[in-house]
Amino acid sequence: MVKHDQKGFGHLGLLLVAVVIAIVGLAGWKVYQANKPLPKQSASGKAVSYNQTESRALTSGNCNGAGSVNIGPPMPLNQVSFVLPYGEVVGGHVTPIDHQYYNGLLANSALRDTYDVIAPADGNIVSVQHRGDKVNTPPHTVDIPSSDEYRIVIAHTCSFLTYVDLVTSLDANIKSKVPALSGGQGATVKIPVTKGEVIGHIGGQTLDFAVWDLSRPLQGFVDYADYSGESWKPYTAPPTDYMDSSTKAAVVAKYVRTAAPVDGKIDYDIDGKLIGNWFLQGSGGYHAASNTAQNYWVGHLSIAPDNIDPSVYIASIGNYDLYPKPAGYSGGSGGPTSTATNGGSKDAEQFMIKSATSNPATAGQSSGLVKYELTGKTYLLTNGVQWDNASFATGIRASAAGGIQGVILAQLTGARTLKFEAFPGETAAQVSGFDGNAKTYTR
Repeated sequence: MVKHDQKGFGHLGLLLVAVVIAIVGLAGWKVYQANKPLPKQSASGKAVSYNQTESRALTSGNCNGAGSVNIGPPMPLNQVSFVLPYGEVVGGHVTPIDHQYYNGLLANSALRDTYDVIAPADGNIVSVQHRGDKVNTPPHTVDIPSSDEYRIVIAHTCSFLTYVDLVTSLDANIKSKVPALSGGQGATVKIPVTKGEVIGHIGGQTLDFAVWDLSRPLQGFVDYADYSGESWKPYTAPPTDYMDSSTKAAVVAKYVRTAAPVDGKIDYDIDGKLIGNWFLQGSGGYHAASNTAQNYWVGHLSIAPDNIDPSVYIASIGNYDLYPKPAGYSGGSGGPTSTATNGGSKDAEQFMIKSATSNPATAGQSSGLVKYELTGKTYLLTNGVQWDNASFATGIRASAAGGIQGVILAQLTGARTLKFEAFPGETAAQVSGFDGNAKTYTR
């Protein structure tokens, strides 16, 4: 009988066992890291309750402490001409926009990289996403070719974050700590920054800016599940709530909105009422996995106050261009509503409601069929002159422009179910009821 030497096999077996243990241990460590409790105390020792699942998704755990901090603006104010508030609707931004727009001194006519983008407070940059070339730059930008653009998320604590977007270049110090990125790529990082530190540059377009407070969910969304694809949206918070009095005064002095809340607002839903955001039945809501098409906004609808002049209502319709139009129709939303555009969303349109005789905030099931005529919109200054959308002003009011552009019909068939139809090019007298093009929306 031949005897086989078992010594080598024993060593190999031990090695394999060690490798398996190491792999299992590493996997277990990653699971632990992904699920370990995040900090729950603020710097003052106060207990903070917040959405830790969302925090992990946004920070990958690259954060410290909890609670809000005192912030400043995302640009030096001496480089800012004016700030547009939360809540605009334009192009593919069919529901009220969850970021503000900071405009440089020369607004969109400046060269790219003209102005500084700064950290609003101490923290860690936790995410950098390359947005591709010239994502949102208006066509008349004077410098060609374009540079890169970036979205940057800063975790000031595990429950309190800010972000800036459409940054035209990263500061050299920050860029040296970020992996090489190209269009659409992103990197999870942990780069410490201090309040006021230059992290990038902007020019030729507006800078997006928002605050997320994971301990302060908005109360004006009926169903958070509608926003699962942009799950930070329900935590959008008013920036000036986190500024000291002198900083707040200086920032608000740049705001073109004077109505409260001056930061703007995005959550207008009232359960059982027409006002707020709606989503085409079966579309999967906001950027959900079941609605991954590039023109995701086609299934969106909102009826909400204007972001600068909330005394008027705006109908923002994601699929407006898909409705039949009469022969010779050449309508539209009556021109741009701000310096911020969404660049070519072919199906969406926004209109001012001519006269909200049935207030969307009170229109419910008992109101039956509600009919609104639509007009274009322009902004007028206190002297009656049209605002140029490119310079600071206050006292701005929305005014109808371009005559009647169409009609919408809306009827709540349940507390969270809406029958809706648009009639481009028609007047109220020409529309008596729904036809086969009516759609059902839910929330």
